[in-house]
Amino acid sequence: MDEVVEKKFNFNTVAAICFIVLAIILLIFIPSQIDKPLIQLSFGQFNLPPQLFPQIIAGCMLALGSWFFYKSFSLKQSNDLRGLDKEAITNVIVTLVMMAIYVPLMVNLGFVLGSAILIVAMSTYFGNRNYIAAVLIGIFLPMLMFVTFRRLLLVELPPFPIDIYPLTNWSLI
Repeated sequence: MDEVVEKKFNFNTVAAICFIVLAIILLIFIPSQIDKPLIQLSFGQFNLPPQLFPQIIAGCMLALGSWFFYKSFSLKQSNDLRGLDKEAITNVIVTLVMMAIYVPLMVNLGFVLGSAILIVAMSTYFGNRNYIAAVLIGIFLPMLMFVTFRRLLLVELPPFPIDIYPLTNWSLI
C-alpha cells in the first residue's frame, strides 16, 4: 500500500514564500528605481534597456521561488536551531552586534579604517592571538578592496575622513 505523503508548511515553505514576495516586489519596482544611463551602449542593432538584467534576475528568482515552494511540501526537515548551544548563539549575536557597529565606523572613519577595526576585532574574538598579522591583514585587505573598487570598478566608498574636504592626490582615491 502506498504511503500518503503528509504535506505541511515548514521552514522551507516560508522561505520560498519570502523569495516569491521579494521577486514580485522587485519586478514591480525595478522600472521606477533604475535611471536611464547617461551613456547608452548599443550592441549592433540591439539597444538593451538598463532594467533588463535586474528584471531577468528577479524573474529567475520568482521561478526558482515557485519551484522551491512546490518542492518544500515534500521535504522532511527538523528544526536544528533548537539544538544549538549557548556558545553558537553568543557567536551569532556578537557577530551581528559587530556588524551593526561597523556601519557607523565605516561612515565616520572611512572604509579602510572601519574595516580594519572590524577585521581585528572579529579575528581576536574568534580566537586569533597573532595581533601583528591581524593588524597587517586588517589594513592590507581593506586598502586593496578600496583601491579595486575606486579605481577599477569606479564604485564610491566612504573615504578616509581627512580626504573628504578636499579629496587630495596623496590619498587612496
